[in-house]
Amino acid sequence: LAVVLVPLGAWDPTIEPPGEPTAATSGDDASATRQTPPESLRKLSGIWSRYEAGGQGERVRFYYFHGDGTGLYRYGRVGLTNTHSFDYDVEGDQLVLDFRKTGEHHRVRFTLQPGRERGEPRDWLELHDDPREPGSARYFRESDQIVRAPAEASGELGPPPAGHMWIDLRAYATGGRGFSMYQLRPAGIDGRGVGWFHRGDFDDWSTEALTYRVVGDRLELHFSLAERHEISTFTVSTDPEGRRWLELHDDPRDFWHGHRYADMGPSFGAALAPFELSASGSRVPRLDRPE
Repeated sequence: LAVVLVPLGAWDPTIEPPGEPTAATSGDDASATRQTPPESLRKLSGIWSRYEAGGQGERVRFYYFHGDGTGLYRYGRVGLTNTHSFDYDVEGDQLVLDFRKTGEHHRVRFTLQPGRERGEPRDWLELHDDPREPGSARYFRESDQIVRAPAEASGELGPPPAGHMWIDLRAYATGGRGFSMYQLRPAGIDGRGVGWFHRGDFDDWSTEALTYRVVGDRLELHFSLAERHEISTFTVSTDPEGRRWLELHDDPRDFWHGHRYADMGPSFGAALAPFELSASGSRVPRLDRPE
């Protein structure tokens, strides 16, 4: 999640309005059309922020509704946040939230005040028994646009590993999958760029903002909120199956141990990459780490 739409300023997502039906090409009339989610779900689409956009270290709390019955709750401070995914439904004036990781189920009475249709800059959402706040809480929305991952990157990405998402995705013996991921936006001509480090699973993960610089075989990382500057040498290689790997020889987010990450392709421009990867499904292959 860091969003240009309000909370984290440093975010630069590709955004689109909630989608209309799209004709498929399979030939089946009834099943060939992708169903549009009901209006009851789409009316909450977008990011609803608890606080005004702030600088480094300021509080971040928002609900994001994707318009299709899925969403996210993000909280923390600018530079370091945690994210919970949920499914939702709207039944009259009741918002039904089911948090995926914990299984928490909430029915929350809400009031929606659509100010933008009256020429005001914001809509307001009041949750009368907010499951993530004590008592009632109000959130504002300045757009009902939703986050879409770009189809493909354009322009120069910079020297590897710049401009790519690098993930270590593992299946747990106890069930489920977890990941560590460096998401690096394209670098400038000086090898500098911005990015995020994500850790968790696709239902509950943390996101840490960073800036980076690629100098030869050295990756310099500055973790913004922690004010930590780290350096690791690295190798980018391709295995016999054609998969690319990034090896950080002193990974600062694995206690300065060597760590290998698989190339997931060009980086999305948004800090909500784990949500987009999970939603797209095909973008998250089962990755086996090489010996």
